[in-house]
Amino acid sequence: MTKLTNTIIASAFLSTAMWLVPAFAADPGTANAGNGESMRDAGSGDYKPGRAKPIAPPKLTEDEASRAAPLADEDAAVKSYGIVGRSADGKEIKIEANEALKELIIEELNKPADGGADASGPQNTGDPGLTEGEAGRQVFGTDDREQVKNTKTYPFSAIGYLEAKSPKTGKFGSCSATLIGPRTVLTAAHCLYSHEDGAWLDEYLFVPGLNGSTADDAPFGAFTYESAYVLQGFIDNYQGFYGSVVPWDLGIVTLKQDVGTNLGWLGYANYEDLGDFTANIVGYPGDKPMGTMWKASCEVHAENIGTDYFQYDCDTFPGSSGSSVYAYDNAAKQRVITGVNVAESPDANTAVRLHAANIEWINSLYK
Repeated sequence: MTKLTNTIIASAFLSTAMWLVPAFAADPGTANAGNGESMRDAGSGDYKPGRAKPIAPPKLTEDEASRAAPLADEDAAVKSYGIVGRSADGKEIKIEANEALKELIIEELNKPADGGADASGPQNTGDPGLTEGEAGRQVFGTDDREQVKNTKTYPFSAIGYLEAKSPKTGKFGSCSATLIGPRTVLTAAHCLYSHEDGAWLDEYLFVPGLNGSTADDAPFGAFTYESAYVLQGFIDNYQGFYGSVVPWDLGIVTLKQDVGTNLGWLGYANYEDLGDFTANIVGYPGDKPMGTMWKASCEVHAENIGTDYFQYDCDTFPGSSGSSVYAYDNAAKQRVITGVNVAESPDANTAVRLHAANIEWINSLYK
């Protein structure tokens, strides 16, 4: 049986749990299809199409990857899992890693090397809900991405366009992001904090199900943020190159309004023995018509899965940063996020893996 270290501890139990909890309970890690009611009149954000330029994914060279190993010092590793954030009114937030996180990190540091992942993982053959054909692989070979034309249906209603403004330049950038709870949005840290500016971005705006280049193409409206968070290691461990912080490139945006109860959210989990699986990536690549949602899928092989991140040839492009990488777990009958798309290299694209410590960090911010 595939082991999960989450609030849901096994695929079989996860499947059963769908019938044991209230239909729209905010249970961290569990997917929710929403109630299907429109959020259009609840939008509070000032969305202006065309003002943002897609944020380019950082490039991860082979040399950088070799220097991106997790910290061996316990104190430094624990500190890296602190919460650093900012609220919409500009207040800085700093919270130390909780006790559960400390125990996980220390346990992980003391584990003997096992030579990599085994062949187990989510038992899946792709997402049966994506019937238009999700096949694919910055773009490798033939571009196999397909446009999602009906973004009002789940799971696409839970996936959105994320904007942020640079206080240094005054310019907006865009990424992709995913609802994982009523008010919780998962994305990449580099979509929230700029090492180039040495500062937080601001005015984060989440537009779920965006489907075109006009304000009328935002079927549910646009939503402003209450607070944004990154792992402390993403800021503290930066050494002038992206590879020094790739293991900590995760970000959370807490929205002011409950969006997920209506639109739904995706599940997320740590598969301890993550092996071969079919990855699905849905987001807003900047080489496609502005504001349109695109999907791709590809196989992720065990030999390309590390402790902190994994690599694949799913097609992405600037603007795809922050997209969830999810598998459809046949046993659970849920879409389960296993990583977040963060970087590119000449040979593959890269996702930060949702291992046990990352799951606990996300759960500590879940709303």
